[in-house]
Amino acid sequence: MKMRMVKCSDVGISNCNFIALGNDIDEVEENMLAHIESEHKDLLGSMSEYEIHLLKHRISTFLGRSCGCGHLEMP
Repeated sequence: MKMRMVKCSDVGISNCNFIALGNDIDEVEENMLAHIESEHKDLLGSMSEYEIHLLKHRISTFLGRSCGCGHLEMP
C-alpha cells in the first residue's frame, strides 16, 4: 500500500507543523479536515463556502485523489 501524507503548509496554512499520515486515503483526508476544524477554527470562520471548498480540493489534490477537474462537488 502507498503511504499518503498531507501537511498544513501544503494547503496554504502556515505556522503549523501538522502532518496527516496513513495508508488509507479517506482516513488521511478525514484526519486533516478534523485537524483544520479543531485547530484552525479562526481561519475557517473567515473563509467563504467557496474558499472552504477550494481548501478541501487542495487536500484531495495533495493526496492524489483529484486533478482539479471538479471531483468535489461545489457547495
